[in-house]
Amino acid sequence: MRSYFSQLSPHLYVHHGHVNTGILRDEDRALLIDPSGEIPHTTLVELGITGIDQILFTHHHRDNTAGFPRENKTRVGVPAKEAPWFREVETFWNDPQYRWHLYNYHPHNLMLANGIFVTDTYTEGERFEWGPAALTVLETPGHTDGSVTYLIDVDGERFAFSGDLIYDEGQLWDIYSLQKGQQTSDYHGFLGARDELTESLEKVRRVSPTALIPTHGVVMSNPERAIDALLQQLAHCYDKYVAISALRHYFPKLFVEFEERAGHMPIREGKSPPEFLRHFGTTWLIISESGEAFVMDCGSPNVIKHIQQLQAGGDLRHSLQASITTLEVTQFWVTHYHDDHVDAIPEFQTTFPCETITDSVVARVITNPIGFRLPCISPSVTRVDRITHDGDSWEWNEFTMTAYHFPGQTYYHGGLLVEGRGVRMFFAGDSFTMAGIDDYCSGNRNLLGKNVGYEKCLRLIQELKPTHIFNCHVDLAFDFTDAEMQCMLDTLAEREKCYTELFPWDHANYGMDEHWVRCYPYEQEVVLGETGHLRVEITNHSSEPRTAIAQPILPSSWNMELSPQETTIPALSDGHIDFSLPIPSRLDASGKRIVVPVDITYDGRSLGQFREAIFVLTGAGLTQFRQ
Repeated sequence: MRSYFSQLSPHLYVHHGHVNTGILRDEDRALLIDPSGEIPHTTLVELGITGIDQILFTHHHRDNTAGFPRENKTRVGVPAKEAPWFREVETFWNDPQYRWHLYNYHPHNLMLANGIFVTDTYTEGERFEWGPAALTVLETPGHTDGSVTYLIDVDGERFAFSGDLIYDEGQLWDIYSLQKGQQTSDYHGFLGARDELTESLEKVRRVSPTALIPTHGVVMSNPERAIDALLQQLAHCYDKYVAISALRHYFPKLFVEFEERAGHMPIREGKSPPEFLRHFGTTWLIISESGEAFVMDCGSPNVIKHIQQLQAGGDLRHSLQASITTLEVTQFWVTHYHDDHVDAIPEFQTTFPCETITDSVVARVITNPIGFRLPCISPSVTRVDRITHDGDSWEWNEFTMTAYHFPGQTYYHGGLLVEGRGVRMFFAGDSFTMAGIDDYCSGNRNLLGKNVGYEKCLRLIQELKPTHIFNCHVDLAFDFTDAEMQCMLDTLAEREKCYTELFPWDHANYGMDEHWVRCYPYEQEVVLGETGHLRVEITNHSSEPRTAIAQPILPSSWNMELSPQETTIPALSDGHIDFSLPIPSRLDASGKRIVVPVDITYDGRSLGQFREAIFVLTGAGLTQFRQ
């Protein structure tokens, strides 16, 4: 089989696989940049290269490092700032701070499954020679905190191997890698690394390379034009984000430069909530005329204390009506899975043994959180007594409750319409503030398009016409005018267009939705000698069917290989591929927690080891082998 490569100069080649691998040649020896997968071997054979002297990596992600066997004598060089994520990546997989309550994202995506041996580390300005070339290191953070660019001066020209700073003229590979906090946690930092990215691109521009060679993407022979186009497109995309961002309500100082900009929705003023509501923490509480209470979310034990104080005190008699002498919690609704809404639910359910109700999509996460890896995820497990679907209604005292899947702030989110006492109240979880929509974290799966994400949410609000909208973090209620609703819808439509242009995909969601490919369960216990089961779930964001191929990559010590499996997913739908994995009966205790990467090919495009699952090994074979 002939491999696919191109020649940039007499001594420099690029192998084009699921990533671009640089091949600097000196007769039959080579230095490689970002080798990944087995196909580069074919190219090396065609070029007559028999030995690899050195390997360089631009950044620590698994898709540009995995699968290429390192010879014992091969030197491996990496960015100094990312060396621990090459040498000691096990510290990431075994540290709970990188598993639960995820508000910070550095590092977080595509970590190596296992550490690799590193001989050299590089910092800004280091220079060395190899064969016919001189190499210079530029620190170019953005895609990751410690990314570097390798400048190769060879054959009278200068080439920049720039990692994933840029994909092509005006394009990036993804933006969820740019999630980074500025004055806040990374969680609130949608496109927050764009300033770093801009500075890095300008640094590369200043050294006047002949060509840019990205890890993912197209070799660019006009770097200046490519960089200009990307910076212009990023600025336009970010403007369309800020225009309707709810974050302007929480952190106005972050957006001073955008104040009164044309096309940006003005921030609404709030309105007082009805007297029969109470709000503390992230919890809203409805008090009925009968003295029963309907509670929404419980992220802290303080919520339980507040309710007990209401039950014990005279507030109800003073502010409502004298006939209410006791308060009994009879129903509990969970808006979404985030830790500040669910952390204390187990204690709440013990204290107030009432019926717990939530949307079917939310229930899947909160009843089995270990099965997911998502922002702000809590290990607390919730008992759910009733699962709702779109439009399910029930009566609670003088109120009519109607539940909806409400994929706003996160895809795993419900909304609740409460009608009664002369008002139509919509409890939107964390999905809106007076400033707009809460889509400041790409990991939350804020999808763009018709009848998904916020477009679906806004259409529902237009249909329901609530008198009050409630956010779990905001004391005041609010609403939106028809013009403001249309502004948000129009801006989302423009976002879909401009973000699609930003990525090398046929729809924006592939570059924005970090979890369009995901493993379920993400983490599970497996028993030695038995069979594990893993489902690879894939969302087809395209308007046509797509074919996906998946293959879990088992540890080499297991001495087994799974065959790749294929499925065709209808347009704008979810599909899956199921695997049964035979677990060896005896394994070394040092491998008790196993990372299983999954190699993905989608619509004919190889993505490498694109996602992963975690197996936690249990069983007598492990104990016996340890002794």
